[in-house]
Amino acid sequence: MSGRALARAALLFLVPLAASARATPVSLREIRQGLFGTCFATDRDGWMVGELGRIFHTADGGETWERQDAGTKRPFLTIACFDARSAWIAGKEGIVYGTTDGGATWREAKTGSSRHLFGLQFATHARGHGAGDFGTMIHTEDGGQTWTVARVGPEVELPASALDTGVDPGDVNLYAISYADPDHVWVVGEFGTIMASDDGGQTFHQQHAPVESTLFGVHFVDAGRGWAVGIDGVILRTEDGGATWTSQPAPVAQRSFYDVVVRGQQGWIVGNSGTVLASTDGGASWALEPLPIQLAANWIRALALGPGGRGLAVGAEGLVLRLEGATLHRLGEHERGL
Repeated sequence: MSGRALARAALLFLVPLAASARATPVSLREIRQGLFGTCFATDRDGWMVGELGRIFHTADGGETWERQDAGTKRPFLTIACFDARSAWIAGKEGIVYGTTDGGATWREAKTGSSRHLFGLQFATHARGHGAGDFGTMIHTEDGGQTWTVARVGPEVELPASALDTGVDPGDVNLYAISYADPDHVWVVGEFGTIMASDDGGQTFHQQHAPVESTLFGVHFVDAGRGWAVGIDGVILRTEDGGATWTSQPAPVAQRSFYDVVVRGQQGWIVGNSGTVLASTDGGASWALEPLPIQLAANWIRALALGPGGRGLAVGAEGLVLRLEGATLHRLGEHERGL
């Protein structure tokens, strides 16, 4: 069976009925909810998700949007899209929904976990991995038909700062996931926790970061090169698949960085206080990107780039920034009078 057929059959297994999206056109000025996740499967087809179970879809690179409906008001915290028709979203209390028809219908998956899921990625139509609070991880090898649930194991070593607060490895919150290819995947979280897998997420081993700060974002461009970002202006980089991680200087201090992405020579990091960092040398160095003063209080939570390097950054109160090459601008800014 092909990957697409497997995914379609798997979703049919999940629940008897699907929530019809009843797609409704929406302008960006109407979106006031916080947006926590975004993805682009192609340069034109992408999604944004956030508070109140909001799902927004574009088929023209972000020029126009439609609202879709999965039948829940619980917040979606992350989204992964594999092609123009296949996507998965996850969020509060372990909810997971999938679509194989571009979001016309969304079907709920029963994973066996009710822990909040902060990160979700699919390496193929069949293989996916999610991570969340209290060291929770979920994994599928059959396109979401069945899931296994695991927790961070006791062999993971935490710094003294964690042990002093009574946190065990199994209690560590995990915030982000990155597949470099179907076999190599990384998960990051609290206390500088970095875990890597060589079998696509079925088993993990710990890697050691030079910091104890919480890591909120991770991105690998291949099995060797990757970045992780977090609070206290932390930017980590590896050139050897995480065997060694080194700190990169940040152009601003005392900021929390939430997500990172690099494609070719262009890279982006986003965070709190309207923070956007840009790289034009493939992530070797980072510079602060100036934003309008009106955005200084806004957090920017997630990034996504399509295959051609065009994408979005999304955040508080419906904030949407377009990323295109080395430039960015706010979508809907004229509508909002900014």
